[in-house]
Amino acid sequence: MELEYNKIQGSPPLEFCQLFNLGYLSLTSNLLSGTLPSCIVNMTSLRYLYMGSNNLTSDLPPTLWSLEDILELNLSKNSFSSSIPSEIGNLKALIMMDLSVNDLYGDIPTAIGALQKLQTLSLNHNRLQGSIPESMKSMLELKSLDLSFNNLTGAIPKSLVVLQNLVHFNVSFNKLNGSIPHGGSFANFTELSFLSNEALCDAPWLQPCQTFEHRSRKKTLLFVLLAVGSAMFAMVMSILVIRKWRRKIVIPTNFVAEATIERVSFHELRQMTNGFHGDTLLGSGAFGSVYKGVRENGTTWAIKVFDLQLEGAFKSFDTECEVLRSVRHRNLTKVISACSSPDFKALVLEYMPNGSLEKWLYSGSQILNIMQRLDIMIDVACGLEYLHYGYSTPVVHCDLKPSNILLNQDMVGHVCDFGITKLLGDGENVIQTKTLATFGYIAPEYGLEGLVSISCDVYSFGITLMETFTKRRPKDEMFTEELSLRRWIEESLPDFVIKVMDADLLHLEDGLLKTKLACISSILQIGLCCTTSSPEERMSMKDVLRALQKIKLQFLEEL
Repeated sequence: MELEYNKIQGSPPLEFCQLFNLGYLSLTSNLLSGTLPSCIVNMTSLRYLYMGSNNLTSDLPPTLWSLEDILELNLSKNSFSSSIPSEIGNLKALIMMDLSVNDLYGDIPTAIGALQKLQTLSLNHNRLQGSIPESMKSMLELKSLDLSFNNLTGAIPKSLVVLQNLVHFNVSFNKLNGSIPHGGSFANFTELSFLSNEALCDAPWLQPCQTFEHRSRKKTLLFVLLAVGSAMFAMVMSILVIRKWRRKIVIPTNFVAEATIERVSFHELRQMTNGFHGDTLLGSGAFGSVYKGVRENGTTWAIKVFDLQLEGAFKSFDTECEVLRSVRHRNLTKVISACSSPDFKALVLEYMPNGSLEKWLYSGSQILNIMQRLDIMIDVACGLEYLHYGYSTPVVHCDLKPSNILLNQDMVGHVCDFGITKLLGDGENVIQTKTLATFGYIAPEYGLEGLVSISCDVYSFGITLMETFTKRRPKDEMFTEELSLRRWIEESLPDFVIKVMDADLLHLEDGLLKTKLACISSILQIGLCCTTSSPEERMSMKDVLRALQKIKLQFLEEL
């Protein structure tokens, strides 16, 4: 029975449970809510059950795990909130199970290893914790395993190398540590399978794992260095006292931030940019200009030169150095080096060949499609989530807008320009500042009272998200005191989304018109939730990221 892609509402009808001989039931992409009925245990002939992309809630019924002959089970993209019981091991005939994008919590039970015929297992985007069960080594038919976006800890079991049929493996965005298994199918997996974990190691793109012996040697070496350092410090202090009359502060011509390894001189930067010639200019900002520089070995850098005659340029340079030498994330611009002297200050940054999101929206030469725009905004959300929750103290970017979103060769979004960034201290949720960001993207409490919090970044993200899919700047001439970008969109959703979205995204003869409209409407709704006047009512970046990823999964499924 196929009833997917309709508008069936309410709880799943109990009458289905009386269809004792039904073997196939699909209610995917409807408006079902409530709970999955426990009488499902009566459907003993059921082999295929698809109920993904609904609004089902509550616990997974215990009777679900009594359908011992079921072959495929898809309950993804709902709001089920429960643990996965050990009774899952009863479903020994299962070949596909998708419970992704729900609110499942607790450990993955060891009993899951009993599903020895399972070929596809998706548990991503839940709140699962604990370790990956060693028992999974028994699931020899497994071809696809996705455990990403959970809270899993511990090491990846080395025994999983016996899964010779495994072609897709993803444990990104967890808290895993230890050595990545070698051999078997793991020889074919790239870093995309292991992104954003706590301390994974021993792979070509990661640092080697440290053994106990290595750690002991490091401690011994550190002790020796401290002793020698203390002696040298005492000697230097004695010399300074003796030569007190000559003492003065000297600023080095080469300054390299702690987290960088490249060293570069002013002479080399000038040579790379042909004397900072206008032909190499990539763009200008509030405190200086960015140039494209090419080294003798062919490496391309982006060189941000600060105009020291501008008020705030010195502080902006110091702030960027402090932030960029500490934070590290794939969706934040990478600092390679810095050059500092009394009359010259520059940062050397990773070069982004595809320029800014602003360029792509307004240049007119090339058009980003829906998926490209959504992917870029998911990248930005990942970067902001890291700044807000992934660093030792919350970091507020303060000036997010399309011109501060850069795209690398693969069109991956990177947040840049940390010149007015604020670091919140221990226990601080809000700080006050006199430094203002770009009007139109700035949160009301920031603009009126100078109050800065991570909610300010959420507001700026929401404005940028709406601009990305409408191609209307918040300061467009059509907007007045009575009409803003937010109000324009709010008054058009959900029935008239076609009036506000970027016309380049749609062709009326496109058979996917309904799907595209629904997708963009959902995205713009998130933008509205990010830009409420009250900071307390705005979504968190964690929730924003989760919501956008859910929209992407649903959009891909419907294409």
